[in-house]
Formats: sequence, structure tokens, C-alpha cells
Amino acid sequence: MTWLQSGRSAPCRGVRFRVLTMRLAACCSAIFLALAIGATPALADEKDGLPEQSIATSLDGGPDKDARAALAAKGVTYGINYIGEVWSSSGGREDVTTYLGRLEILVDADLEKLWGAKGLTFHVNGYQIHGAGLEKYLGYPFDYISSIEALPSTRLFELWLEQKFGESVSVRAGQLAVDAEFFTTDTGGKFLNSSFGWPAIWANNLPNGGNAYPLATPGARVKVEMTDNLTFLGAIYNGNPAGCEDGQRCNRNGTDFRVQDPPFVIEEIQYKYNQRAKDGDKGDGKGGGKKDRDKEKASSDVLSLPGVIKFGAWQHFGNFKDAYSATLIDNGVNVARRVYSGNYSFYAMIDQQIYALPDDPEKGVFAFARVAGAPSDRNLIAFYIDGGVFLKGYVPNRPDDTFGAAIDYVLVSGDASRADRYLRDYEDSSYRVRNFEAVAEVFYKFQIAPGFAIQPDLQYMWNPAGGVAENKDAVYGGVRVSIAY
Repeated sequence: MTWLQSGRSAPCRGVRFRVLTMRLAACCSAIFLALAIGATPALADEKDGLPEQSIATSLDGGPDKDARAALAAKGVTYGINYIGEVWSSSGGREDVTTYLGRLEILVDADLEKLWGAKGLTFHVNGYQIHGAGLEKYLGYPFDYISSIEALPSTRLFELWLEQKFGESVSVRAGQLAVDAEFFTTDTGGKFLNSSFGWPAIWANNLPNGGNAYPLATPGARVKVEMTDNLTFLGAIYNGNPAGCEDGQRCNRNGTDFRVQDPPFVIEEIQYKYNQRAKDGDKGDGKGGGKKDRDKEKASSDVLSLPGVIKFGAWQHFGNFKDAYSATLIDNGVNVARRVYSGNYSFYAMIDQQIYALPDDPEKGVFAFARVAGAPSDRNLIAFYIDGGVFLKGYVPNRPDDTFGAAIDYVLVSGDASRADRYLRDYEDSSYRVRNFEAVAEVFYKFQIAPGFAIQPDLQYMWNPAGGVAENKDAVYGGVRVSIAY
């Protein structure tokens, strides 16, 4: 099976030297921690440094309680998160049961508190990924089954500085992931299938899937809050996070820091409405502060509930293979290869609360929908759409448990399908014409304690990889255990 037929890339043989850059990244984190630990002890009224959702809140702060508070007093916080998953499948290419795990360590620093650098912040995180997902057993589908699925490795992910200019403008630069800020929905992020985060249309069309988990790349992002409701995001990145077709192997530790590839540029406009005030706001009768939140409790009208609409587009300035000729050439047909200069895509999405519980408007029913398109002549995927609903606060005596259901649809480009039909009609009558892939997912998440959750998940996939001959429709289930410290 060719890489175009499978939707995945071929192996890369290159080996890169990484030791120096890995040590440099580690030293950056160590310096921030060491400087902050050497600071004066935290006062009793200083923030304890714990994330809001941390299992340490149930452990009286944990064994590092005092050190964590001292760090927080100087603007440095850290987190240790673990996700473990067991998956079992029936269908696809092979029935199997697998385990997949990911350990994350992250450090954030407010450099104004630490060094007096006004408006400057620092972030670094990395992963230790182990086990195996279901991708190869399902026949290399367009959608990854799990948002943590990746090649086993220990890797740096993001490493950046962000400078704020006043209240409205910020610039972030360093090693960045586009899926951290663009085309994101709070509701879609609750689901386990990776496509509800980073959609399959981009994961299959961009070089190495773009600078999305588990690959980040050097770049810069600007954010401008033009009004209370309207925000502009724009970014430019190195256009290939690895420089070969199997980026997770040739940039195995995330420390290549490539800057020589044609750029990838993305822009997004966000419109937020009916947003609830943050704690501590006094309120002005127009949706801000405690008084206004009290008024919100009486309203469940969807037109008065919070939501966000986003529109965006990206452009890539590299060269892209013609989907039709590349498919034929990879299957041994002698035709002239065509290459296109540049690539692009447009997208839109909405994330909306559609019902609020009368006694707690932060809970209720939430919905999201996203759509994206790309030119058929140079892309494997031409159209993508997804959507779903999420419920919180409906189970008696378990107010923090949640439930979700979502579905996506991935359309193979007309040019790739046209090449498949040629191969079926003139080369091999058993050759399958790829058309679409779709995934439905449902989950229930048991919130055991702050920072500790168990999430059973069930998914069904139609036409894995668009319906290639070896693949069958598949049903698969799993359980995710997540711990945040």
C-alpha cells in the first residue's frame, strides 16, 4: 500500500544529532526553577501554586507543598500529568488490545515576578510517550483514535516566550504548536479522538501533519484583542516540523528546531459573545461581575448564553504533489508528475452553550460544529466537518461527571478518488476507490477527585482510510485514566 493510499507517510532513514539541544532545553527549565527556589519563602496569603484541577488539592498540597508555594510566589508554577489508556478493537485490519500512555511535565514562569521583565512569560513542556495506539491495526485511518497517540519517545514539545504589550496585544515566539490556539473548541477538546482537536483534513494535508501534537516547530504568533468581543490571531511557522516524510522518527525528540523550510501561515478571527465575568469582577449590569452572574442564573435562553464563532485560513508556501498523478505514480503507472506551488485552506467553527442549569449556569448542555475545506488537486482530503454535544451536571450526587457524543466526516479529494478509479478500471479490478471516512464517539467521564478522572469511551469508524481493500468498518472501546498533579 502506498503512503497516499494509506494517508500516512513512508519511513525516513536520516539520523540527526540532538544531544546539545536537548541539554539546552533542560537547562532552561532548570535555571528558572533554581532561581525561584532560591527566593524568599512564600507568604501565607500567596497562591499555593496548584492548578485548579490537581490531585494535590486532595492531598493537602502534596509532599512538595512548601516548595511549590515558594515557586508560585516568584511566578513559577509546574505540573506533572499522566494519561493512561487501554483500547480494544474489532474490525479494521486486525482485532487487538493495546495500552497507550503519556507523561507530561510542564513549567510556566511569570518573568515579571521572577526577574522584573514586565509582561514577559515563559513556557516549556515535554512528554514521555509509551505503548501503542490502534492506528496500524485499523489500517492507518485518517483519524487518530486517541489524542495522545504518537510514536513512543521522550520529546520536547513547546518552548516559548510571550511578551504582552498593554492589555490587548501579545507576541509569542519559540517552538510552537498550531493546535494549541487555532481552530480549537472547548467542547470538542473533551473528546478522545484526535480529530476533534486537530482535524484530519490538516493532519493529512500538511507536511508531517503540521506543527501539531506531537511535533512543534519554530515560529511566532501575534494576538490582538481588538474589542472585548473580537480577537485576531496570526502566526507564521517553519512549514515542516521534521523535514522528512516520517517526522516522528527523524525528529524523534522534538529538538530539531528547523527554520529552513517554506513557511506555514495562519490567521483567525474570533468573536465571543455573552461571556461570563471572571471571579472578582464587580459587574456593570452588562454581563460582568457577581451581580450580573446572579442575573444569569435566571436565564436559559440560548440567545443569552456564551459562545464563540471563529473564521480562519492558512497558507503554506512549499511545493505539493498533485493528488492524481502522485497516486498513479506510487502504484506503478507511468505518468508525468505534477507539482503545485503552495497550498491553502479555509475553516469556520462555533462553540455554544445551548442550555444552562438554573442553579449553576456554568453547567448544562454545550455544542460545537466545525467545517474546513481545501483544494482537491493537491490534497488527499478536500472537505471536513464535525460536531457534537457535551453535558455536565445532570447526574444526581455527581455534579462534575460529564457525557459527550460527537461525529466527524472526512471526504477524500476528487482528484485522489479519480486516480483510484483509473487504477480499478485499468490496472486492478479489486482496487478500492477511496471516498470518505467517518467516526462517531460517545464517552462518560467519572470525575473521581480534582485532577483524577476515569473516562470510558466508545467509537465507531466507517471506511477506515477512506475504504481501502484491507480495511473493514471498526468498533473500538477504551478507558482513559488521567491524573494531574
